[in-house]
Amino acid sequence: MKEALVSTLVLLWVAQIEAIEPSQCIAPLGMESGAIRNEDITASSSFDHGNVGPHHGRVRNELNGGAWCPQTQATPETKEWIEINLHTVHMITATETQGRFGNGQGVEFAESYMLEYWRPRLNKWIRYRGRVNGELINGNINTYLESKTQLDPPIWASKIRFFPYSSHKRTVCLRVEIYGCKWADGIVSYSMPQGDKRGANWEFYDTTYDGHWDGEKLKYGLGQLTDGDVAPDDFKLAFHQENVQGWVGWKNDTREHKPIEITFEFDKVREFSSVNIYANNQFTKEVAVFSEAKVFFSVGGKRYKGEPITFDYIEDRIFESPRNISIKLHHRVGRFVKLQLFFAARWTLVSEISFDSIPVNGNVTEEEEDAEEPPLQKDQIATPGIENKNIVSAVNQPTGLGQYLGIIVGILSVLVVLMVAVVLYVVIQQRRYKSSPRPSQVPNGCDKAALYREPSLGRLPSSSDYADVRDPEYAVPLQQPQTPRAPPPLQNFFPKPPPVPPPPERYYAATEICNTGFIPPPPPLSTPPPVRLGRQPRYISNTRTYVGP
Repeated sequence: MKEALVSTLVLLWVAQIEAIEPSQCIAPLGMESGAIRNEDITASSSFDHGNVGPHHGRVRNELNGGAWCPQTQATPETKEWIEINLHTVHMITATETQGRFGNGQGVEFAESYMLEYWRPRLNKWIRYRGRVNGELINGNINTYLESKTQLDPPIWASKIRFFPYSSHKRTVCLRVEIYGCKWADGIVSYSMPQGDKRGANWEFYDTTYDGHWDGEKLKYGLGQLTDGDVAPDDFKLAFHQENVQGWVGWKNDTREHKPIEITFEFDKVREFSSVNIYANNQFTKEVAVFSEAKVFFSVGGKRYKGEPITFDYIEDRIFESPRNISIKLHHRVGRFVKLQLFFAARWTLVSEISFDSIPVNGNVTEEEEDAEEPPLQKDQIATPGIENKNIVSAVNQPTGLGQYLGIIVGILSVLVVLMVAVVLYVVIQQRRYKSSPRPSQVPNGCDKAALYREPSLGRLPSSSDYADVRDPEYAVPLQQPQTPRAPPPLQNFFPKPPPVPPPPERYYAATEICNTGFIPPPPPLSTPPPVRLGRQPRYISNTRTYVGP
């Protein structure tokens, strides 16, 4: 039981830290430590670049003049600025300023200042406006004490500028530091209809949105839905208390019962595992969680292909507390995500929307405008991410090896076909060789000369002696037809008895042999018998009888 409880707590903790929390994004970004290089710090002007240039505008540093001092004095019309380039989008949650101490000789500091920031998706400089104090931020009261200010709402920027401000003309010097963290969520902007107004007291607007508002729809910016701060349980508290995050809400009557569409754009193609929506459920005040949500994915942002992920929410008429609704996205891939939220009551209120995602390594093909995807059959299952995941290179292989996958498969297929053809050819040749007659199959008592017929002397060969004679000067002997060989006799299956040796030859004489002591050997058959003088011996055939004189 304890292990299950610990596992549950760990999973909840992991789910909470996946989205950036402003309270945890408080680290200094490198002005004091030097992590931000001198070349990334610029200014509109400097009184003396060597002594009080922009690279000296670091808090708690006393190099040379000890601060950045602009060439002109500060006025209500802010013109001079010091700029910090972070190169990538960061979430900036706080700023810090300091005057010029100069080892006790400095007397310059800025009582107030303003901020401007730049983000690639905006492609322009935006004047920062806080939720409570507006554009003006309190500065320093002397040359040595730091002044740190929490930014509400936070800033998403890759560049930031400090503008010294003074209600009257005065000389100012400035040292700065910024706090925050790298924006890892990857959300570049979101677009949606602006919230509606409820009666004369409540305006459910996205008041911190920094993009473009054409009077009806918000475009190209970021605001309350991504700042990491959730609204209070009762939506009325946001209008009676200062510095409280509010709700963004839409009225069903003005939308003609159509769903609310919110489109998110990300910095690169990502693989999504879930989306978290923090919604209100005060059903006694005509506010309820959406009844259904659909999630669409796109790579190029112009066409959303594939079946959307549909989520049905079970209506809750017991508890009115707001809740975080997590929708599994099954590792779908895209750079644009469109949410459709369907009304379950007269009002739908949303405070935060965050995504759990990771970047996709590789090249991704955008959807074609005129391409239509065939509908799924009954026996088919939609695989998440396949319709948009046209990745042509493997993970961590930016060389694009997967682009040649089709060619490699084709070559391998041809090789397999060739190998099968070679094997079939060898088998056929083996069968032909086995069916052809061999010398061992020639019948007993026949030799190779018996298979040919020689023409008779003294006559011309006839057509019956040769077959298929195409050249009169060359004739092919007619081969005798082979007769089927009779099965071996049964005696061949039993071992043969050993051969009986012939009886020894015996020699005898018809008459008494004289004792001459010489018995000549029999002459060879091919030579005549030797001639001797006197009485010739006589040989009797087959008995080898010698008759003496």
